[in-house]
Amino acid sequence: MLHVVEIQIAADKFSDSINRLRGWLDGNGFQPKTFRYSLLDPISVIHVDFEIKAEAHAFAQAFGGVMLI
Repeated sequence: MLHVVEIQIAADKFSDSINRLRGWLDGNGFQPKTFRYSLLDPISVIHVDFEIKAEAHAFAQAFGGVMLI
């Protein structure tokens, strides 16, 4: 079962936000299964799928996201 985290970010901050997300994931040694995004204006949506629930929870907390599954 995958644990999906959704994060909404301002479209004009997308590039900076992706870099922060990747840096956090790498720094914590987390390996998400899937990383998807929808570029919308004014809010873009990122979905990150984790195999480990605790990793999904920590990621959601770190970036103000919500766990969908």
